[in-house]
Amino acid sequence: MSDPLTPQQGDANEPVLRWPPTVEAVPPAEETSWPDGAHGVGRVNSTFSGNVVLGEMNGVKVVNQVQAALEHLDADDAYLDLTLRLFAQPEGFGAAYARWRDDRRLLVLAREPGTGRTTIAHALLATLRQDSAPEVEVGALHFGGGETFPIDRLPAGHRRWAYVVEVPPNEEGFKLHSRNFRLTLTKLEGELRRRESWLIFLISPEQWVSCADETVLPLAGGIGDAEPAEIVRRALTVREPDLDVDRWLATEQIEGLLAQQPPTEVLDIVELIRSAHYAHPDQLAALPDDEESAGHAELTDSGDPWFARRVQTVVEARKNWHKQLLSWHRERERTSLQRSFLLAAAALPATPGAYVYALASKLDSRLRGRKQPPELAALSAPGVIELVDAIQADLSDDDTVVFRHDGWDDAALHYFWTDRPFTRQHFLDWLAEAPTATHRGTFESLTSSQQQDLAGRIARFAVHWATRQQRPEPLATLAAAWHGTAALWRVFVSTLDEAAIQSSTHRYIHTMLLKWATKKDDLPLWRAVAEVCGLEFGKRHTGKALRRLKHVAAVTDPEIEEAVQRSVITLWDDKSVRKTLFEMVVSWCQNPDTASVARRAFGALAAKTDPDEKVSVLLAARGAHAAFVPATADLAAGWTVLLTPPDDDDDDDAVTMTAYQWMDVALRRPDLRDDVLELLRKAVDGPEETGRLSARGRLGLYMHSWRKSGDGSDVGERKDVYFRLDDLVKEDFSRLIKGVGGTGGTDNAA
Repeated sequence: MSDPLTPQQGDANEPVLRWPPTVEAVPPAEETSWPDGAHGVGRVNSTFSGNVVLGEMNGVKVVNQVQAALEHLDADDAYLDLTLRLFAQPEGFGAAYARWRDDRRLLVLAREPGTGRTTIAHALLATLRQDSAPEVEVGALHFGGGETFPIDRLPAGHRRWAYVVEVPPNEEGFKLHSRNFRLTLTKLEGELRRRESWLIFLISPEQWVSCADETVLPLAGGIGDAEPAEIVRRALTVREPDLDVDRWLATEQIEGLLAQQPPTEVLDIVELIRSAHYAHPDQLAALPDDEESAGHAELTDSGDPWFARRVQTVVEARKNWHKQLLSWHRERERTSLQRSFLLAAAALPATPGAYVYALASKLDSRLRGRKQPPELAALSAPGVIELVDAIQADLSDDDTVVFRHDGWDDAALHYFWTDRPFTRQHFLDWLAEAPTATHRGTFESLTSSQQQDLAGRIARFAVHWATRQQRPEPLATLAAAWHGTAALWRVFVSTLDEAAIQSSTHRYIHTMLLKWATKKDDLPLWRAVAEVCGLEFGKRHTGKALRRLKHVAAVTDPEIEEAVQRSVITLWDDKSVRKTLFEMVVSWCQNPDTASVARRAFGALAAKTDPDEKVSVLLAARGAHAAFVPATADLAAGWTVLLTPPDDDDDDDAVTMTAYQWMDVALRRPDLRDDVLELLRKAVDGPEETGRLSARGRLGLYMHSWRKSGDGSDVGERKDVYFRLDDLVKEDFSRLIKGVGGTGGTDNAA
């Protein structure tokens, strides 16, 4: 059988994209200095800050941290200060800031994502707060689920605040309403001036062109792009004050890498420079054949004889180590097991070497299409240490695998993905099985805690790889494999939710979730969508969550129904989507195919109590100043579903308590009594069904038990409310019988 990993010609020039999870990598504590002719040691501690799964670009981390603080209206001045220290001012920044601060109050940054617009907005907020010393509070607001940003999205009682708002991109079910949005801007600017407050909109150029006219065009920021070299200078001066930034920027190779790069790519190069600066000589790339050229001679003429190789390391890492990996794969003594070990170590960082060894043998066997080779248990096969060295890595002090070259792990995975298209699914299936694999022969089986840690690393890798490849397969494979294991499923959903709110990954994840919601016959993907919509993603992107829930609500599955129920409760907290949310729930109530999920969703809203009014949120919304008041007919439609459960329903106690709750409102709130009795009357105004307890009959049972449930102090009042509703229901039923010629049973009448 041919070696499934024998090298083939492929292209790996795609730039490295990194998703930062939670860990910030830092340089080693002690100063790194290597004597002339030094060689690498057998065991090392990682010095690389650019590791694809566990590392984190500091610039992206600052953006994510500041954004998280702003969204909770709890600005962290330390991070805001760091934002300004790292920020390279683009052309026009000062003029736009002055105009926004002193005159317009409302500023529109019409720029594509990835061009630094979030960082520019954060820098504007930080500068304003700094200049106000610091009387102005800063924060982020969500656009909401509508097609405009109404004034009531501004928090009540806020004065001298500055906000940033990101306009969601157009997608299925959402398109910025140009005229209404434009009119909102004019009103919003006046309200901001009255409150002595400020606001920044982040919007795509296409959306801005579609809604802007001469009345609002002056709101556009007119801010250009920062020079890539200045971004590097700022970042390295803050992060590495002892590093000779000018020397790095003066090299022809670095200048070429930075040319016309957007800020996100520039930050990636910054991290590669930091990594190369601290790298041991054995971790540096070799110089090309023309190393004696004038350019390389100039680079080596300094106190650091390896500087030219440090620069070359950045260049090669930026090119995904393509030539080096091709040479590595082509070596005659290279074996399939070595290639599998490289893949396993790259995909499973911070995993014990012996466990990687066992999993690599499984991967090799899977790719070869045969059972695990028995010779691995013998001394004739290469061992962990030999394989670690063969893939150009070392064992760290905690026996995990550390690659010598920055980005070598990510580059190896990309090489494999490009080079071996027919083995991709085998690799993903193997990866999904890794947390549950047992290797008793190695004494390396994982504890439940280690299993979840490994699952978290794999899930984060899958997010990174799906985002990089713009393909959902890595995450879809995990969903299919893990949805039956509660612990792994929690890890998967949590990681997916985190990726859906991170500025560096959320755009692709949002698109992927919408595609998952509309897929056919894929229960794990539907469950993932339903659950994420009820987590932080749903709280921050309520409109998007609504559009995704609309698709999965039609799926008959108890877990999805429970997830949709939780999501509906979460989304109700956003006042801007209540009308749309309730209309969607009512549409479920009116469709027999979605009656099951409608019963859960409407029941949850009906039982949810408003903390101020002490009544159901659906009734509290009927106040005089409410932005949305549910129609009586819609409330009746919901109650019809609640009072008509399926035969196998086991949730009658919950409905009973909700019915008691609403009858208590009719008892204690004269201002709402007529509304409650009228909607309950309409809810049961329908025909009987022979042999089945009708909605009318079920309401009669609830009313009868409610009348007797008091403490005895309000017997008369309860009796009055009871008989009033009873008369209304019987009147309607009598009319119904006469209207259908007297047919229909009456045994179940209220």
